[in-house]
Amino acid sequence: MLSTGIEGLDRLIGGIPERYVITVFGTYGTGKTTFGLHFVYEGLKNGENCIFISLDEDEESIIETGEGFGMELRKYVGKNLEVLRLDPLIVKESIEKLSGDLLNLIRKTNARRMVVDTISVLESLFDERERWIALSNFRDAIKKGGLTAIFTSEADKDNPTSTKYGILEYMSDGAIALRYIRREITEEPLLALEIIKIRRIKHPRKLIPYVITERGIEVLTEAEVF
Repeated sequence: MLSTGIEGLDRLIGGIPERYVITVFGTYGTGKTTFGLHFVYEGLKNGENCIFISLDEDEESIIETGEGFGMELRKYVGKNLEVLRLDPLIVKESIEKLSGDLLNLIRKTNARRMVVDTISVLESLFDERERWIALSNFRDAIKKGGLTAIFTSEADKDNPTSTKYGILEYMSDGAIALRYIRREITEEPLLALEIIKIRRIKHPRKLIPYVITERGIEVLTEAEVF
């Protein structure tokens, strides 16, 4: 099992089984990128090689985001951390080549952990059939490379317990929803996570509150949403 880097979450699920691909999804501002950074930074602190792929922000922006939460990513870059920004349009043109290049990168770096943030950008470029094939190729390259990975994704705007296109939760080994919760429209929203599934792992089904502080995500395991 690999620690997520989020202590409260580790207490709930015991970490992430090795070689699993987990999708973490939510709306804007729920902490998806921060979740991924926790996962990578935990690996770096343990001496593991890691890859962070962004389909949205540039490399420097990712590093600065981590530093804003006290994660000293810069000192690992070029050593045991690869931070890559991929152009989604170029990826779309040759997804099979990318999968091969990705597998070569994994083997070259001997990486143990990977984050892909946010894969919804790539999903939006394909029709339904192509989308399934592209995501499967991406996932299969990671599986062949023996990594444990996190995909971040947007949630469906009408269903916060589903990803935007309803595919990733089926092809991933686990899915965690990050949600805004309101009892009344005039109240300040709360943040809560819901573990939709983790294959072969017993986990809670209830909503679990969390906060985003200057140190990143803190899961409040003893608190109740309402």
